[in-house]
Amino acid sequence: MMFSKTLKFVEAEKVQTDPFQSAKTRLVQNLETQLKCAEAMVKGESYTVPSTKTVTDADGVKKTVTVPHAPRHWYWRDREGNIRFCIRVFNKRMEFEEGKTDILVGKDSELPKTVKAVIEAANLGEFDPHLKRLLEKRQKIKAS
Repeated sequence: MMFSKTLKFVEAEKVQTDPFQSAKTRLVQNLETQLKCAEAMVKGESYTVPSTKTVTDADGVKKTVTVPHAPRHWYWRDREGNIRFCIRVFNKRMEFEEGKTDILVGKDSELPKTVKAVIEAANLGEFDPHLKRLLEKRQKIKAS
């Protein structure tokens, strides 16, 4: 008796994911990366993550190598010397009030505390309405 005759084959099941939950999970993951970047900045170090890159060597052979990659920072220093932080979703700044996208942090040493507070707020669902609004905008753009 053939092995394949004893098995029952069916069609592949498509997994339905919730776009909102995926976006929220991705936001928290990105915020944790920003926290690591902020902690490294306070220590005077740089934070990198491994990334793969395809390169062609001298013989013309393509191969994949792992290289360090610095994530894009969501914080910067303004004209007065204060640190500002913004939350990005789908590579767009999250708007909390009309025209207000930045969080004024102040000193460098306050940045990790601020990012931790933002992560906690995201986990508690405080950004859910803003996230849903951005998700709806994105779906409208993709639909048209």
